[in-house]
Amino acid sequence: MSLTRLVYASHSLLDDSGRRAELDRMLASARRSNQENRVTGFLLVTRNAFAQVLEGEISHVRETYGRIMADPRHTDLRILEERPIVERLFSGWAMGVAEHDETTHFIFGLYGVTPDNDLPTQPVDALLDLAGELARRPA
Repeated sequence: MSLTRLVYASHSLLDDSGRRAELDRMLASARRSNQENRVTGFLLVTRNAFAQVLEGEISHVRETYGRIMADPRHTDLRILEERPIVERLFSGWAMGVAEHDETTHFIFGLYGVTPDNDLPTQPVDALLDLAGELARRPA
């Protein structure tokens, strides 16, 4: 089995009024699909952007990314990294998530994520470190 990691960033088109419900629907769908395809990962969310790490067999990760590309809830998708891996960073997560809010504001800021320097402008290493840090936090 050949594992790969794909990291992408995009600009969110979610409206503030229905944001929470839409994120919940998005996560429920992603977790179901990812469990079926043995894809793991982590989603970072700010008011205006997404960054996501996907890990798994290359065909499953690419199929998942294909569905993500067609999702109208975001635009300007950009792959930041796609590379073979030996082991997963997010093996325990069908899809973990962390939102930039009052409880995570400090941690996002430590990794350089601000309204002026949102997720799509960040280096992939910073995004992986941020996701790893937030994945270790108690729920």
